[in-house]
Amino acid sequence: MVCAGVVAGTLALAGCGESPNPPIAFVQNYLNALGGGDFATACGMVDGQAFAALSKAKHLPSRCAVLFRRCLPSRVIALNSDQTQLLYANIVVTLSDKGQVANADTSATPVARELKHVTLKHERGVWKFTGLGHAIEACHPSPHKPRHKHHHRARHKPAQPA
Repeated sequence: MVCAGVVAGTLALAGCGESPNPPIAFVQNYLNALGGGDFATACGMVDGQAFAALSKAKHLPSRCAVLFRRCLPSRVIALNSDQTQLLYANIVVTLSDKGQVANADTSATPVARELKHVTLKHERGVWKFTGLGHAIEACHPSPHKPRHKHHHRARHKPAQPA
């Protein structure tokens, strides 16, 4: 069974399947947390096993907030700008596995466009992200800030007479 709910402009819930609440609001909250720079809240929404597997497979930082900070472009985080942009994401959710698995396509806000697609699972009454979004999963952050390379002039010995 597959069903969908769409959010455009304001949050409207459309549900089906056996899960008590389709995760549209949960996805919107994740987008808002990331877009607002509230990485601790976003990390609390992520499945721990899924994060550990991603972190290990891609050799990414082991701390969730560090990963978000390094992988999301600064232009998508609205820390000091107009945060009303966070309210207008388009979210299309499809449910499967009797409403226990969700796939969500996201667009219309800077952070939603960067993530593009997230996946979730519903266990023990709680939704958790198992797929964190394209920008996070495709990320290959360097462990340190790039250093400036110093170029040294080659030292030449004066030519020796033959």
